[in-house]
Amino acid sequence: MLVDRIQIQQVLLNLVANGLDAIDAVQSLDVRAGEPNEVIVEADRCTDNRVEIRVHDTGTGLSEADADKMFEPFYSTKPDGLGMGLAISQTIVEAHGGTLRAVGGDGRGATFVFTLPVASST
Repeated sequence: MLVDRIQIQQVLLNLVANGLDAIDAVQSLDVRAGEPNEVIVEADRCTDNRVEIRVHDTGTGLSEADADKMFEPFYSTKPDGLGMGLAISQTIVEAHGGTLRAVGGDGRGATFVFTLPVASST
């Protein structure tokens, strides 16, 4: 199965934009002056014929309660958020045979991980 590159691009853009928003929230609180603020995107091919993409930010982080609700429609941790971006992203990833999950960053940011199957070459 080949992915719809526009849809996967939308997932990546949403995750990066969320990371940038989390960094902006930390900067406005001025709680980590002098520490780097970044969004890191990494990808690896897994041994089970899947690719794993990780988007990590050094923003506000995730509580366990937020991580459990993060993908529910209309749930947002942002004051002006609609709560649809992650729900739509999860739907897109799952429609491509993958998974999307959130991982807390031990008080320093968050990581979103999604996997997609690798297309066979036949």
